[in-house]
Formats: sequence, C-alpha cells, structure tokens
Amino acid sequence: LVEEGEGGHRLTLAHEDSAALRRMAVFDVILSNADRKGAHILTVPGGHHHGVDHGLTFHMEDKLRTVLWGWLGEKLTEEKRDGVSRVLEGLGGELGRELAKLLSAEEVEALAARCAQLLDDGIFPAPSGLTPAVPWPLF
Repeated sequence: LVEEGEGGHRLTLAHEDSAALRRMAVFDVILSNADRKGAHILTVPGGHHHGVDHGLTFHMEDKLRTVLWGWLGEKLTEEKRDGVSRVLEGLGGELGRELAKLLSAEEVEALAARCAQLLDDGIFPAPSGLTPAVPWPLF
C-alpha cells in the first residue's frame, strides 16, 4: 500500500503474510475498524498476534482504516468464510443478544450487512475511497 503521508511524503507499508494477520484483517472488515495501526498489533513469542484498541469499531458507515491491506482483491479462504458465516449466524442467537446490550440495533444490522457483503463478494475488499485507507499516524 502506498499512501500520501504527513507532509505529502509518499510511504510504502508492508506487513507479514500470515494466517493470523489475515484473520485480523477479516475481523477489521466486519467490525469496520477505523483505527488498526501497526502499534495495535502485538506479536508475542510463538508467532501469535493480539489485536488491541478496538474503540473505533462497529460504526454504521464504512469507516475501515487499517494497515492490513496486503490481501485486497484476494479470494477469502474457506476458513475465513466459515468464520464470517459463524458471526453472521451468531447474530441471530446469543451473539446478537449480547451485542444488543452494547450496541444500537443499527450497529448490529450494519455488522450483519458487512458479514453478508463479505461473503457475497468472497474477497478481501479494497478501500472505499470515502475515508482515508489507513489511520494516521500509522504506528
């Protein structure tokens, strides 16, 4: 991903191609994460990654801003599709009931719509162009 950075300077962002980061990228898409910075991905021994700081998520509008654009346009694996399907199905049950305690009905509906759209498209989406593609600062 090449972006115009602060002061108009171009920068190139790269990240590792791992199953863990692909899962995190899918997670960010369905939550409409508006703030996935490099520092919000913690790598621990053994290669596991933890995503942190999810305060700007679940918005009804497309707000996706992330440093994890490395797979845009690539087909989702069956594992990723299954994960999104489980979330979508869960919204009709216990997951939906628990989220309804924390989110507005519109936010839950938007989550379901993003899941359905991702399953229909079957690929990692590209930036919408409606908002910046990456949060600033990147780290």
